[in-house]
Amino acid sequence: KESSQKTKNIVSIDGNVVSVTNPSDDSDVKRYTFDFAYWSCDGFQPSQNGVFIADEKHPNSRNFVGQLQIFNDLGTGLVKNALDGYNSTLFAYGQTGSGKSYTVMGYGPNKGIVPLFCESLFSALEESGNTFEVSVSMMEIYNERVRDLFDIKSKKGLRIREHPKKGFYAEGLKSRFGTSSSDLLTHIERGATNRTVAATNLNEVSSRAHTIVGVNVIQKKVNDKGEEMVKMAVVNLVDLAGSERVGSAGSSAERLKEGANINQSLACLGKCIHALAESAQGKQVKVPFRESSLTKLLMNALGGNSRTVMIATISPSDFNYEETLSTLRYADRAKKIKTKAVINEDPTAKLIRDLKTENEQLKKQFLKGPVDDSHVAKGKPLNDQEMLNLRKQWEADMKAQLKENELEAEKWKKSLEEKLKQANEEKEKVFAEQRKLEQEKKSRPHLLNLNADPQLTARIVYPLNREEMLIGNGKEKEPDILLVGPGINEKHAFLNCKDGGHLVILRPVNAACRVLINGSPVYKETKLHHNDRVLFGGTQLWVFKNPLEGETVRPSTVDVTFEYAQQEIAEKAGLKVSTTPANT
Repeated sequence: KESSQKTKNIVSIDGNVVSVTNPSDDSDVKRYTFDFAYWSCDGFQPSQNGVFIADEKHPNSRNFVGQLQIFNDLGTGLVKNALDGYNSTLFAYGQTGSGKSYTVMGYGPNKGIVPLFCESLFSALEESGNTFEVSVSMMEIYNERVRDLFDIKSKKGLRIREHPKKGFYAEGLKSRFGTSSSDLLTHIERGATNRTVAATNLNEVSSRAHTIVGVNVIQKKVNDKGEEMVKMAVVNLVDLAGSERVGSAGSSAERLKEGANINQSLACLGKCIHALAESAQGKQVKVPFRESSLTKLLMNALGGNSRTVMIATISPSDFNYEETLSTLRYADRAKKIKTKAVINEDPTAKLIRDLKTENEQLKKQFLKGPVDDSHVAKGKPLNDQEMLNLRKQWEADMKAQLKENELEAEKWKKSLEEKLKQANEEKEKVFAEQRKLEQEKKSRPHLLNLNADPQLTARIVYPLNREEMLIGNGKEKEPDILLVGPGINEKHAFLNCKDGGHLVILRPVNAACRVLINGSPVYKETKLHHNDRVLFGGTQLWVFKNPLEGETVRPSTVDVTFEYAQQEIAEKAGLKVSTTPANT
């Protein structure tokens, strides 16, 4: 991207030192030292299997570091921590487009930390000889609202509760059991697809949400006393929302609200990191974990029972000088934090017994105990209404704790065979849906979503499996294809499949229903061809695929990407496409 925008490189790396030159003053160079520093902007080429390797002909080849080296340096520690019973957290923080998602998830054969971690974890667990269970959860925080990415049908966000021992948690967050790395990655892929569906239908931008993947690892073995011992660990893999300038003069109110919430949560995270760094130096400071949903859920990762790694990704472009400095300062503060991880190991019987004892105590406290107001700021006393509201909140939290403990106790009583059976049933259901969808993609015309994030492109598939299908916003009645966003009407367009799908006609309902095909507006029935780009309303961008027509009949001369489609729209509108980066 930086090459196409013809910007100047202002970043260099020497060992573990990152240097940034002020584009307005070459003598102003700021240097930051970290445990590791990596360069992956140039100096590489794809190998025969597509994995990026150093290009010996490039002058910068000696600096290039591939995905596997990054995992070996940072990811193997996460695996060892999980096996030893320590909680771990990995953060990815940085400007949108700087490589966060690529580093964490990877792209194509260039696997990121998450898939490499899953593969290495199962390999190590199998070698250990212990009985083990692995499950995964996945949630995102968007505009301070917590969404379960394994329960996309739920319209409500998850409530954040506080447990006296576990700390903050998302109430009702679902987890999926996995017996192999491919199981885990299938669940994560499904969560990412659900995230794309939600973002597309709610007119959200994927980079504006924080995503937390939680991998729970349980190992069981019998000790010398004949007791079944349980060793537990949670590994949180966190992709933070893009840190970037919020909006230009043309930004919508919704985008400004998103930006404000991103800035609020990231600023709060920054304050927590700063306070924790101060605390690590012996200063008495209060850490403001309660100020945002993100910092509540990451409280343990930052200041409690966890070993934590932060990856900060930056752009080498002079255009992004301020964002790059901000990211590096953030990471520089974070490295000063000291966490206190402990091994989580207990006999199974004790875990169940402790949960029962805790519930008995909670029930007694609920019946006669005072409201816990320890987190309320001291000063002006609460009035009657405020006290009543606090009491209601406290009662709701107590009930949630009781329910959480009961579910936890039931989980420990469940045998591994029962969990495996349930996991296999869920897996077969998912695989059956995937097989059906893949078959339809091969045999039926369909629409695929285009997204600014390449990892989220082509995740949503709408097979055209009826003679006529309505596209609309679903305000009154659910259409065949639900699209939500600016300029999408209740009844927006029809897609008619004729001749068994060989002929597909798109028809806007009326002139007010904006539809562009390959960048040009259409107002009447128009035949769709394989690889046509279609824009509905203001933001819903799709590519039409028809395997019945396919590449043999209509070969594609371009790689259809979100950027290509956007540029095409701009050019057809008579706009000059600038190589200068847009203000985001």
